[in-house]
Amino acid sequence: MDIPSAPRTYRVKSFGCQMNVYDGERMAELLTTQGMEAAAEGEDADLVVLNTCHIREKAAEKVYSDIGRIVKERDGAAPLIAVAGCVAQAEGEEIMKRARDVRMVVGPQAYHRLPDMIARASAGPRSFGLAIGPSAYHPIACASFA
Repeated sequence: MDIPSAPRTYRVKSFGCQMNVYDGERMAELLTTQGMEAAAEGEDADLVVLNTCHIREKAAEKVYSDIGRIVKERDGAAPLIAVAGCVAQAEGEEIMKRARDVRMVVGPQAYHRLPDMIARASAGPRSFGLAIGPSAYHPIACASFA
């Protein structure tokens, strides 16, 4: 898979609870402050964030389905794909193993690290930011998943 260049446009797709909608809006605001623009409706985005809710029925399966659809719709140049939210938190390592097109996995408490994670993923290595303790959150370079 080709490593995408730094994204200029984004799309945040939130599914699940109202908190995910709020978190999706926060991520969109953060991406905008980093100089990215929301992709126009019907246009491809350079970065796609799938913001997930674990309570939603078959949440993980729906994420994998969306990932496959996104990659299939793009001929050749797949976007940077990030999986965010509580499915990412609960199943981050499995997502990285199972979905090779996912460049980033970010849990709910690490959204503020998205700009650093995007820069890292744009440069090559896949990365994720997940809880590793009750209050310790930090991105981890996933060399074993690269």
